[in-house]
Formats: sequence, C-alpha cells, structure tokens
Amino acid sequence: MIISAAVIICVNMFVIISGYFGIRLKLSSILKLIIYLALIYVPLYIVKCFSDHEFVLTEFIERCFVISYAGYFIQCYFMLMILSPVINAFVDNYGRASLKWILLFWGLEFWFDCIMEVEELGYNRGYSVVHFVLMYMIARCIKLYEDDIKKIKPWVWVLGYLLSTIIIIFSFVAGVKWCWNYSSPIVVFSSVCTFLPFLYKTFHNKAINWIASGTLAVYIIHVTNRIQSILETVDRNLLDTKSYPMYLILILVVIFITFIVSVLYGIVCNYISSRVTKGIDKSTKFVLSFE
Repeated sequence: MIISAAVIICVNMFVIISGYFGIRLKLSSILKLIIYLALIYVPLYIVKCFSDHEFVLTEFIERCFVISYAGYFIQCYFMLMILSPVINAFVDNYGRASLKWILLFWGLEFWFDCIMEVEELGYNRGYSVVHFVLMYMIARCIKLYEDDIKKIKPWVWVLGYLLSTIIIIFSFVAGVKWCWNYSSPIVVFSSVCTFLPFLYKTFHNKAINWIASGTLAVYIIHVTNRIQSILETVDRNLLDTKSYPMYLILILVVIFITFIVSVLYGIVCNYISSRVTKGIDKSTKFVLSFE
C-alpha cells in the first residue's frame, strides 16, 4: 500500500514530462514507435510459439498490428501524439489564460470520474486519452508559469509530494474508492509536486540518459502476458520456498536482471527504429501546421 501510494504518480509523470518539453508530431516519430513495438511484440510471440510448439496465424497478425495489441498506456499515448498539435496550438494561442480552462477541465474530470463515476464520458479512472490530454495541458501550463513557480522554494513541492502520499494512504484506509485513480486530484497534485523540483537545477548525466532511452521497453516487456506470468511464477516459488529475508534479496535480483535486460533490448530497438526512420520526414515532407 505504501509503495503503491508513493509510485502511483509514475504514469502521470511520464505524460507531464512529455508535456513540459512538448511533443512535436512527425511522421518519423509515429513510425518509430510502431517499429519499436513490433521489435518487442513480434519476437516475444515467436519465442512463445517455440516454447508452446504452436503457431496461430491470427495471433501473429494481431501482434503485427502493434498499436491495436498494445495496452491502454501505449494506445493513449499514441492518441496523445496525434492530438498534440491541436493541444499545443490551443495553449500557444491562449497563453497563460489557458490556465483557467485547464483548471476547469481538471475539476470536471474529478467531478464526473471520481465523484459521479460517469462512464459515458470516457474518463475511466484516468486510464484514458482524456486524462492524458489533461496531464499534457497541465504540463504545458507549467512551462508557461515556470518563472513564477521557481520563486517558491523547492522543498515546498517535496513536502507536497510527501503529504499527498500520506493522504492517499489514509484515503485507502478510509475506504475512498477513487484514491488509486490516476484522475484523483491528490494523485495529479502529487505528480505535479514530484516534477517541479527538477525545474530548479539543470544537470546532464550520460548514463541516466542512456538507461532512460530504453526504459519504455521495461514497461512493455514486463506486462506482456508470457513475461508477466513467468515473473509471477518465479515470485510465488521464491516466496513459498525461501525465508522472507532471502525472498526479498532474490526477488530484488530478479527485478534488477529483468530491468537491465529490458533496458538493453529497448536501446537496441530504439537504435534500429531510429535508423529505419532516419530522414523519412525530409523525404516525405510530412508537415503538421496549426496556425
């Protein structure tokens, strides 16, 4: 429960980072994502076929349609990429005046999704394109107000994150149904508070950037059915056969190995997809302009 409350911000943070730097939609970026996913989903299915001694053509074709096969996160982020020129144009046009509309948007999401639990509007507890758009817009607004934000001491935002984490825990204990929603205002606020301290200091680390370039593969790989079932089996076996201290040590080793292998494979996928799509925007003259 404590770990979940502390890290539930991660999905929102990913979108906030994208919004702060801004998505600049290009044909190459779309194709790069598709190739990246194909390099993960298709080989994993082939490995599954060898282990099961069974090949199903319809399943193979399904894996090839990678965006359709990918889970909610990839699908929502893909749609956010498509919508990003429109969102960018809105924020650029209204400037700081867009803040009141974004706050209204945030309030409506909380009311309709968390309080009223309206399903027809597609909020879906934050597992939705609507929520991704909101988080992206919040981040675009953070960029506009960055100078004002930096006038506040960074420890205030750290304190905001810690208090939000505590509130999420107590909300769960109190039986608040929406405490684990990505659309929860506490989770959104906690995500923003976690991001803001990084605005105060610019630093570059080649090792961190190198690892970060492969981390999308970590998410994609470990939630695929076969890998997830293997990890769950290993987890149960270690828990059942080892003492609890030894279980913790060994499962951390498993997590570390899974992370490193996934990152390395992600970096390879990133390199291949980048090489394939290199120069494609110039050759196709693909331009999206909203004025």
